[in-house]
Order: sequence, then structure tokens, then C-alpha cells
Amino acid sequence: MGNQFKNVAIIACLKTLLFIFNIVFWLAGLLILVVGLWAEFDLYKYMELSPEFSGTAPHVIIGISGLIVLISSVAFSCIIKGQPVLLYIYGGFLVCIFMMDAGVGASVVCYRDTFAKGLHDGLTHTIVNYNPQKPNFDFAQSTLYCCGVNNYTDWMRLSPQRVIPISCCLDPNRCVTANYNDVYQRGCYEVITEYLINNMNILIGVAVGTAVLPLVGALLSCSLARFIEKSKYDVIN
Repeated sequence: MGNQFKNVAIIACLKTLLFIFNIVFWLAGLLILVVGLWAEFDLYKYMELSPEFSGTAPHVIIGISGLIVLISSVAFSCIIKGQPVLLYIYGGFLVCIFMMDAGVGASVVCYRDTFAKGLHDGLTHTIVNYNPQKPNFDFAQSTLYCCGVNNYTDWMRLSPQRVIPISCCLDPNRCVTANYNDVYQRGCYEVITEYLINNMNILIGVAVGTAVLPLVGALLSCSLARFIEKSKYDVIN
């Protein structure tokens, strides 16, 4: 009888922890899904990244995050009902998600040089096809305090030569773009890569946390299923 009460207490604790985990996991999946949808449908307004970068990455993000949201939504019912088979299946799905996250992480590490080149080529493609009637590159320049890809001279090297846009100005209200001291001196590629390097520890921490999170859930799910089975076995005996 003592073991039975102990199992009930452990099951209640594991259910609570797994339910809290599932809420966090569902919210994380929803957040990543929003980022993926933004990258797919809105990012092109600001910069036309190279096809190697922009063609696949958003689809992978949307696919994995959509799977996370779907599985997490169904898992709430599995946790409440406490059916061991469904909990084991949920744990298996979480392990699969971990493997997919690990694969994406390995791809990022292997193709980090390709990403850098893709970003540079994409930014260059953006200013070549610059349209002042669209947000396009102006948003990036005014927000990141940069001008051009490498620097402001990129605008003058285009054929035909372009006028440096107002978004490059230090002070848009008092600016003559022909006076190069009035415009940002740093290129957007340098600013973006510097930001990524300076925040690399944070980015790695978020990536590792996101990858490890499914393993925690799988451990909780399988542990809960095992204790439920053990509790039923103790009642029979």
C-alpha cells in the first residue's frame, strides 16, 4: 500500500512537470513558427537573400516548428489521460525532433561559410535591384546604421551609378548624401556579421537549449509511462 501511494505521488509530480514542459515546448514551437513564417513571407521586403540561404532555411524552420506545435497540442490530452502507450509515442516523437534539431545544427556548422557568402551575395543582389518605392534595403540601413554592403561606395560602383539613399544618412533631416561625412561609414554586411559574432554565445546557448529541450520531455514522458505501468502492476498484485 505504501508503494502504491508513493507511485501515485510520483505520477502526479511527473504529470505536472510534463504538463509544464509541454506548455513551454508548445510556446517555443509557436515562436519559432512565427519566425519561420516571417522569414518566408516578410524578410524578402528588406533584403533579397541568396537562393541558397533563403530557399531552404525558412521551409525547414516552418516544418519543424509546425510539427512541434501539432505534437504538443495533441500531447496535452495524452498527459491528462495518462495512457502509457501514448506517452511512449510522445517520447518517441520528441526524440525524433531532437534528431532533426541536431541535424539542422550540424548543417549550420558545416555550411557556416556558405551562409556568410550567401548573406553577402544576397545583400549585393538587394542593392543591385534596389527600388526606392519599396522598404527593401532602406529598412536595414536605417535600423542597423549602415550603408551599402561593404560601405557607402557600393552605391557608386553600381552600373548605372546610383545616388546614395537617404536611409544611409546619419541625420535624415540634415543630410547631403554627396557629402560622404553625412552618411554611415560601415557596410551592413560587417554590422550583421559583427552582431552575430558578439552574440555567438547567446545564439549557441539558445540553439543548445532548443535542441536539448525535447530530450528532457522524452525523459519525463517515458518516466511517467513507466510509473503508471508500475502503479497498475502493484494494484493487480
